[in-house]
Amino acid sequence: MKIAGVQFVGNVDREANVQTAIRMVREAARQGARIVCLSELFNTMYFCVETRREYFDWAEPIPGPTIERMAAVARETGIVLIAPIFERAPDGRFYNAAAVIDPDGRVIGKYRKSSIPFMDVARSTEPRGNEKFYFEPGDLGFPTFATPFGRIGILICYDRHFPEAARVLGLDGAEIVFVPTATTRMTRYLWDIELRAHAVANVYYVCGVNKVGVDVGGSARDHHGASLIANPRGEIMAQGSDTNDDIVIADVDLSVIPELRALWGYYRDRRPDMYGPVVEQRARERVTAM
Repeated sequence: MKIAGVQFVGNVDREANVQTAIRMVREAARQGARIVCLSELFNTMYFCVETRREYFDWAEPIPGPTIERMAAVARETGIVLIAPIFERAPDGRFYNAAAVIDPDGRVIGKYRKSSIPFMDVARSTEPRGNEKFYFEPGDLGFPTFATPFGRIGILICYDRHFPEAARVLGLDGAEIVFVPTATTRMTRYLWDIELRAHAVANVYYVCGVNKVGVDVGGSARDHHGASLIANPRGEIMAQGSDTNDDIVIADVDLSVIPELRALWGYYRDRRPDMYGPVVEQRARERVTAM
């Protein structure tokens, strides 16, 4: 069973992004992919570098206009499609979210980015994003989704830096975790290491899907691409271009997961009774003070 990640250069023209996504998703499906993931905020440029109220007009409900168009493509091609967008919730709140669409074109669920970064521009020569201006922290936990092709989980961009989130998805039965991102060359050295580590420590496949290049009509922020698929042994099965639009695609064998989990015992031999400091309030306060 093949899975794929689709990376492309963003554009201030939202229609251009949607058209590119539709074309590349169809191509991934033509190559045999059964689950396809797009990058973070796929239908816009990465707008969070600026704090402009007018960008809130780009937010859409799920389902809504963009997701309905992508649902039609999922139905046409018979795939599961992960489509991350800027979500406007019914209660008026805004989230960095990803819709999960099944082969019948139904939205079977969504994930909302849990950890929202504020990057100190004084600590970087690259344009950084103030996502806290736009997005509420996700309120849906870390769900997994049963699809016809396997149980999947999602972590959006900054979420991947938190090993607890990756483990929760494994505990809930995830066989593949998709990580749509919009991350820059400054963090390139973390990319392969973190995603491969999640795959090994939790014994599942990981598909990281990044934006690539400099958004047309946007800031000078340069996304490093290099989308990848790693197997449960941490081996990179496919990796995309650092500079160009690309599709990463690989065959995954979900039948190997139970045996590997039994071999290593990472779930069986856990000691949750010893993990109190992970969630204790005083531990969180100490970390915040650092």
